[in-house]
Amino acid sequence: MGGFDVREYAETPSTNTLAESLSPGELHDRTVILTWRQTAGRGQVGNRWESAPERNISMTVVLKPDALPADRQFAVSMAVALGCRDWVARYAEGVTVKWPNDIYVDDRKIGGILIEHRIAGNRIGMSLCGIGVNVNQEVFLSDAPNPVSLHQLTGRTFSLQEALEELLGCLARRFDRLNDYRALEHDFLDCLYRSEGVHVWRDAAGVFRASLAGVDEYGQLRLRDEEGRERVYGFKEVTYL
Repeated sequence: MGGFDVREYAETPSTNTLAESLSPGELHDRTVILTWRQTAGRGQVGNRWESAPERNISMTVVLKPDALPADRQFAVSMAVALGCRDWVARYAEGVTVKWPNDIYVDDRKIGGILIEHRIAGNRIGMSLCGIGVNVNQEVFLSDAPNPVSLHQLTGRTFSLQEALEELLGCLARRFDRLNDYRALEHDFLDCLYRSEGVHVWRDAAGVFRASLAGVDEYGQLRLRDEEGRERVYGFKEVTYL
């Protein structure tokens, strides 16, 4: 299955937390920690990820990239986001990546990604890529503002095993090009959420209007405001409105 070693667990609070608890020697490149019952999924900056038992895909993919410089770690984020986006786009239209790596269908969130790196010198020693994709969930109970599932979009109930195999296939094709940063960047920018037009944003100084100018090598978002000035932001430093 794309060179992946899938290890299935009946239930776990968080696949990333479980992966962290294992010794590095137990994890090799493309090890997958998978559960159908994740009880306390982790999102970005302490957020929680809601996932109904046995309805969605919740997993952590371990990457140990060969000779990927630490200053190119955003390549991992782009590859994971693009792989997830590729799979969802098989079944839905209007699929984009909301910077840095949420998967959206129009204005609704269908997938979330949490990536944690282990740096070894000036290289990436290991990346834990937590992935949650809403597949068959019918109702969302949390106060998350805009979740959606493939079932809600299509009216279909998917085989989770077949969905997993397809998703891993999409991820494998992106991982195989992990060292081709420019190709990943091109595709990533091409499918960014709100990639066209001028939109309203908010940062620490207030509300402003700007268009997307790209993403720098550190994964920071580049915006160009109506005065023509470029603004660069790290995660959580700017908000879509």
